[in-house]
Amino acid sequence: MSIQDRIAALEPRERRLVGVLALVFGVMIMLAIPVGVSALLSDETEAHAQLTEAIERLETEGDSIRERQEERDALLARYETTAPALAGFLSKAASASSLAIPESKPESSIAHGKRYEERPTAISFRKVGLLELVKFMERVSGGSEPIGITKLNVRKRGAEPNSYDVQMTVSAYHRLAPKTAEKTDKTDKAEKSDEEAP
Repeated sequence: MSIQDRIAALEPRERRLVGVLALVFGVMIMLAIPVGVSALLSDETEAHAQLTEAIERLETEGDSIRERQEERDALLARYETTAPALAGFLSKAASASSLAIPESKPESSIAHGKRYEERPTAISFRKVGLLELVKFMERVSGGSEPIGITKLNVRKRGAEPNSYDVQMTVSAYHRLAPKTAEKTDKTDKAEKSDEEAP
C-alpha cells in the first residue's frame, strides 16, 4: 500500500492534521537552512576576522619583529666564534688599560642547559683609578666575543683619592658542539656488533 493510498484512506480530519504536520515540518526545514548557513558563516567570519587581525599586527609590528630577529641573530652570532682563553685575554685588556692583575683564579665551569657552558675567572685589582677600571671593563665586555662581567665589588681605599680595590668575576660563555646523529648511529652499530660477536 503506497503513501497516497494510506492518506486517501484517512478521514478528512486526519488528512487535515497530516497536512498541518507536513506544513510545520516544511517550515521548520525552511527555517533550519538559513540558521545553519548563518552559523557556518559566523564561524567563517570569526576565523576571517582573526586572520585579518593577525595580518594587521604583522604589518604594524613587522619592524619590531625584524629588529628582535636581528638582535637574536646578532646574539647567536657572538657564540659562533669561540671565546678566547680568559687569562691571556684579561691580561691584554688590563695592560691596554694601564692596569696589572695581581690575582687571577679560574673557577669551575657552569652548565647552562645542554647547549651552553660558562667558564668564570675571578680577578682582583688593588689601588686602581676609576678611569682605568672603566676602560678595562669596556674592553672586556664590549667586544664581539661572548664574554661578560658577572660579579663586581668595588671598595674605596681609605682617604686616598681615586684609589679603589676591585674584585670581579669575568665569564666566557661557550656553545657546546651538538651531538650528531651519525656519531650516535655509529655507536649503536658498534654496540650491536659487539653483542652479536661470540
